[in-house]
Order: sequence, then C-alpha cells, then structure tokens
Amino acid sequence: MGVNRKLLVFSFSFSSIGGPLALVGQFLENVNTLEAAISLLVFAPITFLTYYSMNKIWDKGGLYDYIVKFNPKLSNYFLYFWVFSYFLYLSYTVDYIVYYILNLDGLTAILLTIGIAGFIIIITILDRELEFLFASMILQILFILPINWHLKFANPYELSIANTLTTSLLYICITLTPFVGNGNKEGINGIIFAYLITGAILLLDSFFNVPKVIYLISSFSTFSLIIVEFYSLKSVLSRFSFKSKNYLILGFLGFTLASLINPSMYYVYTIVPSLTALYVSLMIFFISMILSIRNLLKPLGFISLGLLAYGFYTSLQLSSYYLLLEQILTIIIIGLIPVVKNRLFYY
Repeated sequence: MGVNRKLLVFSFSFSSIGGPLALVGQFLENVNTLEAAISLLVFAPITFLTYYSMNKIWDKGGLYDYIVKFNPKLSNYFLYFWVFSYFLYLSYTVDYIVYYILNLDGLTAILLTIGIAGFIIIITILDRELEFLFASMILQILFILPINWHLKFANPYELSIANTLTTSLLYICITLTPFVGNGNKEGINGIIFAYLITGAILLLDSFFNVPKVIYLISSFSTFSLIIVEFYSLKSVLSRFSFKSKNYLILGFLGFTLASLINPSMYYVYTIVPSLTALYVSLMIFFISMILSIRNLLKPLGFISLGLLAYGFYTSLQLSSYYLLLEQILTIIIIGLIPVVKNRLFYY
C-alpha cells in the first residue's frame, strides 16, 4: 500500500464514527455544546472497551473474534444479528443518501442509486476501500472546519438527557474499527485518535449554525460509512468462505435494485429491524466483555451495556403495530437460528 498502515486504520475509524461530516451536517444543528460534550463522555466507555478488545485480539473477524476467544457460546448469536443488521444497512443507506439527503426522485434518483451501488461494488472488487477512506477523510476534514460559518445564538448550556443519549448513540459505528485488523497491532491507537479528534471537531462546530451546503455534502460522508460497513462485512465473512465477497456483492446489488420498487417503504421496513439487530448484537458483545474483563473494567462494561439497552429501547417502534411485530419476529427468528443449527448438528 502506498499509504502508511497507521493512517489507513485512522481513516477507517474516522469514517466509521458517523462519519464526522455526516454527524455535523445532518445531526449537529439540534445539539448544543453541552449535549455534544456529555454525549462524547457517555460514549467513551464503548470506545475504550472496543480499543481494549483490539489489544486482546485484532484480526479480520473484529468483535466476533473476541467473542469466539472468550465466550464462544455467544459467538453465533452475535454473528447472525450483526451480519443481518449491517447487510440491510448497505442498501437502505444508499436510499437514504438519494431520497432523503439529496431529496431526489424519478429517473435521476434511480440512476444515482444504481450509480452509487456500482461505485461501491467497483471499490470492493478492487479491494481499494482503505485507500478510498483515506481520501475521504481528507475531504471530510476540509468541509468540516467551520470557515465562514455563523455563530449560534441559542443557549449552548441547555441540557436534554434524551437528546444527549441519542447523540452519543450516533457514534456507534466506531465499533466497526476492529474489523480492519490484519493480525498485527500496527495502527491500533487509531480508534482513540479518531474518537478524540472527531469529538474536538464536534465541540467546535457545535458553536456554529451548519450551512445547508454541508448537509448536502455530508452525503459523501454517509457514502464512506457504507464503504466501512461493506469492508467489515467482507472481512468477517471471509472467515467462512473465500467466495463470500461475491455473495455479498450480489446480495447488496439485489437488495438495492429491489428497493427501487418503493424506496420510502423499503427504507422504513429495513432500517427498523436493522437497528434492533445491531443493538442486540452489541449487547451480546458487551455481555461477553463483562464476563471476561477484569473487575476494575466491569463498570465500563455495564455503562456500555446500559447505553446500548437504551438504544434498543428507543429503536422499538411502539407506535406502529406492524413495525414492532417485525422487530419482535426479527429477534425471535435470528435468535433461534443458532439453537436450531446446534440441534441439527448434534443429531
């Protein structure tokens, strides 16, 4: 590679935490400085324990490898929920970029959706995700600096607990950083640097009104996050089949094309079970960590688990019978797969 491994790991982490330009462009407008600061503190235990897991074992299996090593009985439960969640994320986020951020429709939206999917597939086939994310990081930094932005006049010290906790959960994809591992520890501190630098940028930008153009440009940051997730899925699935990349590409293309039938309905009915499965998978991971880490670190595990439990609760669509039923069925069906698989293997 032409770029230093440490910089590649850092750029991967940087793009995973939102990415930062997406956080600023799409969510920061309704968050004041105090809420942004506390949200970063609340999320710090998850970041630290993710970094801790990378120090224990850091290979392409990411968080899955950690569970396999320390709590193998939980590994399949984590794997199925996690893969289900992020596989759906790939296609519905393409729709989110086209139909929600850029607010396009008609033939233009269809062509752009296909174009974005095609570009993702090309990057994946060429195995150039990390180089792309390095370039993406530079571009995001250029647009994330508040040059010629106007100061906010709202009270920067008002505090909404719900808003703060919700904001902290926006950083959750930094838990993808372990999946960039390649068996050595080079660049392992990248996750900490990415977290601290992104936090500093968010605090700085929270004093300003975010220009509309940043909201539109943030679609590139969201695209970069898809690349992070695609790479992470490819990495962990490669443990099971050398053809996994081909299957992943075909599945992604098929679901993205299917979403064009009704993009708004597809987005709603895929993001809901995806978020639910994500929180379940990460709760499984942090339960595994609590069972395996030293006593002094256990409180951090419980704090992390509590935040994820809150995210799981807020993800439940209690006002919609059909969406709630979809979430319940998702949990039951995925949760039963390892049980049925073990019984069939036993017999």
